[in-house]
Amino acid sequence: MAVFHQGELSVQQRVGVADIAKAIGDKAIRNYMPEQHREFFSQQVLLYAGVLDNQGHPWASPILGEQGFVSSPNATTLSIEARALIEYAQVAQLSVGDSIGLLGLELTTRRRNRVNGLVTYSSEQALRFEVQQSFGNCPKYIQKRELKPSVFNHAFVPKAADFRELAVSDVVLEQVLRHCDTFFIASRAAALNSEDSDGVDISHRGGKPGFVHVLKGKSDKMPSLVFPDFSGNNLFNTLGNIVADSRVGLYIPDFETGCSFWIKGKASIIWDVSQLKPYPGAQRFVQVSIEQCLSLTTPTLVQHSDVEFSPALHNLP
Repeated sequence: MAVFHQGELSVQQRVGVADIAKAIGDKAIRNYMPEQHREFFSQQVLLYAGVLDNQGHPWASPILGEQGFVSSPNATTLSIEARALIEYAQVAQLSVGDSIGLLGLELTTRRRNRVNGLVTYSSEQALRFEVQQSFGNCPKYIQKRELKPSVFNHAFVPKAADFRELAVSDVVLEQVLRHCDTFFIASRAAALNSEDSDGVDISHRGGKPGFVHVLKGKSDKMPSLVFPDFSGNNLFNTLGNIVADSRVGLYIPDFETGCSFWIKGKASIIWDVSQLKPYPGAQRFVQVSIEQCLSLTTPTLVQHSDVEFSPALHNLP
């Protein structure tokens, strides 16, 4: 099994962690789910997905359901009785053979596990997923909070008209970004399905409120988002994808109101941190040129607790 594609390898080599990443990858990245991961996914009421639109552009999105909406009939399969929220906007639609990345993230415990693979069955209300890569992630940078997800199967099912196009300068979007401490980023390898290491990834990013900020573009340029990249697991799945294919999609939940925001864009890595205002703990920055913004005001992920920021953030210099 090819554990990493060329983009990931090139970033690992650039930052001098190729040997470390290989050791971790050989041990921790599998083509099946261990029993504890199968149990973990089956307990969730919420997954995060990286999906592709018809042009191959990745989008990040939650998948919502009641406990039991995810099941694992065997070590290489997840059955999901729901669809990704972004599919209701009709910008992406999963079909058999499509690459998809899934992230289970339990904010109350900071546990997270990832699986990447292919859609093997698709209906109006369900998906079946075949694992190509399965691995756990550490709890770093995850803010502890309790959410009460809305369940669309038994309440409001959004229509395309419920999603609104936003200007980058929209006051609501700017306010959400200013207070953001958590978002999700979908990215993709340059190739799809030629190796198990190819495909789509979905990843979590966390920081103190204000760690994401907007750079205003000149009149002939789109504005862009910039966020710091902190020390992580040394696998560089997201950054490796960006090196291979710059297209990314961000899902930014507003946990206070439950509103959802999506950003489609192209990313680049700023390796020289001196090019931007210093940020504690930043080893590099990621810049996303914004091409499209969407919002959904129907409450989806509503916070029902105070926020406990990650200890890893407290330890940043």
